[in-house]
Amino acid sequence: MVSRWKRVVSGLALLVALVGGQAALAEDLTGILVVEIAGLKDATGDVYIAVYDSDATWLGDEPVLQKKVPIVEGLDGDLVRTELHLPLGEYAMSAFHDKNGNGEMDTNFIGMPREPIAISNNAQGQFGPPAYEDARFSLGAEPLIQRIDMRDL
Repeated sequence: MVSRWKRVVSGLALLVALVGGQAALAEDLTGILVVEIAGLKDATGDVYIAVYDSDATWLGDEPVLQKKVPIVEGLDGDLVRTELHLPLGEYAMSAFHDKNGNGEMDTNFIGMPREPIAISNNAQGQFGPPAYEDARFSLGAEPLIQRIDMRDL
């Protein structure tokens, strides 16, 4: 009887180890997000991309990833392309065209962007920025393309 319980306990321990190992492996998996930016009126300056993973951080100062893309380096025909590598999960993305090269998105006195912007899923807000839920997308194991259009507000 004791040897039978040892086998059961050993089997459970093996199962726990396998499940724990798979959970750790899933955290290490990354996906590829291909960002294609259309609608740029000129090919000078940089595009800044910020990726967020929750409604609480959406459009705040703590994105999970930020990337500066020199337009001349990412230019492919009428598009600017870049790849982002992120853990699998749900995200939303914002981008702006830094036309004057100061590294910041310039805004007017009420906070409206003065430089062209783009949001994942081409989400648009009505009286303010779009909601995280409207801009959210899921990144899985297969590469995902997000084609976003720069627009002036």
